[in-house]
Amino acid sequence: MRVYVESYGCSQNQGEADRLIRATAEAGHTIASLPQEADVAVLVTCAVIAGTEERMVRRWRELCRSVPDTVVTGCMVPLRNERFREARPSGRTHLLSIREQGDLPRLLGGMGPGVGARPAGGTWPPPDRTAPLHREIVLNQGCASACSYCFSRLARGPLSSVPFGSLVRQGETALKEGAVELRLSSLDTACWGKEIGTGGPRLPELVTAMARLPAPHEFRVRVGMMSPQTLLDLVPRYWDRLVQEPRVYRFLHLPVQSGSDRVLKGMHRGYRAEDFRRLVQEARERVKDLTLATDVITGFPGEREEDHRATLDLVRELEPEIVNVTRYSPRPGTWAARQAPVPSRVAKERSRDLTHLRLEQARRRMERWVGRREVALVVERGLGETVMARLGSYLPVILRSGPPLGSMVPVRIYGARSTYLLGETVGTARG
Repeated sequence: MRVYVESYGCSQNQGEADRLIRATAEAGHTIASLPQEADVAVLVTCAVIAGTEERMVRRWRELCRSVPDTVVTGCMVPLRNERFREARPSGRTHLLSIREQGDLPRLLGGMGPGVGARPAGGTWPPPDRTAPLHREIVLNQGCASACSYCFSRLARGPLSSVPFGSLVRQGETALKEGAVELRLSSLDTACWGKEIGTGGPRLPELVTAMARLPAPHEFRVRVGMMSPQTLLDLVPRYWDRLVQEPRVYRFLHLPVQSGSDRVLKGMHRGYRAEDFRRLVQEARERVKDLTLATDVITGFPGEREEDHRATLDLVRELEPEIVNVTRYSPRPGTWAARQAPVPSRVAKERSRDLTHLRLEQARRRMERWVGRREVALVVERGLGETVMARLGSYLPVILRSGPPLGSMVPVRIYGARSTYLLGETVGTARG
């Protein structure tokens, strides 16, 4: 059976897609590079906002026209599966819930041998592909929060953490296959292990274990998004790990969503703006050259002009290197969707305000790096002969010369843009 897998949305979705590809190949199926080459297409969906949901449905219809059978999984399946029940011209569509994704090989086996099938016992990576330089390692399903607007929380259900040993083995396997980045991902990485109770390992201990895995080459660990209310339980231990473990990127993705306590209360976020401010100030005091990423929702129901100004003031004060701005989008089944919306025109204006501020501040923050010499890990090919490398702070550096992917290379930073740095190599790359 020839199987094509396509994924959208967050890093957790990408990690789950990687796992589906691996399981499919190991079950003896062929991984197709294009849907036109496949007998079955697997679509891992995202529905974080209404526009994304519509995009998923359009893409499913396109795949139905070019592939005999489709499998739809991801966040739309538990709550919006009726969107995929319309008649299709031929073939079948199978719905696979997030927590049943491990059943994909069995589902494929029940579809028959298909065209181009191979005997069971496939390998990873398949002979015509190479293992990616990064590996998304999903820490948990669900989260411990109760955000009033969040579709993903409803789709993924209550918190269920992957056991410590299983995660470490995934890290070991990834490094043996040549990965140079281990990306720890979930809706909230800081809540990993929280439901198990006291005494068990939590995120700081997991990060230490991952960073100290033996490997024949250099590698880095990136910890993904976490919520302020769950991180509060882990500091200062977590700051210590960012300082003490050189293989861990000095990167903090901490969504604030609003600078207004009144809006945060309506969002059911479980913290105040001052909690976020204190976490950021502590992190920057303890962790040199920390890169801060945050998320902001503008136009949340009931947001007033003074709430918007409070958000602008907080972003202006703390100067995150990265601010992801999203206009609020009501999602079915959430409390927030039943509230009176902010006029679209107002939400759009507020989004423009935040976008202008974030670009202005990001360029200024990036320019602080110009003239510095750092060591960077080469992780991606860029346009033409360029490559993209990551500093220890996780900031991206575009290099004009082409040191090998996966190598560590000394660089000099000579330029800055709002979202990346420009650099040149000043020494010999090492693997």
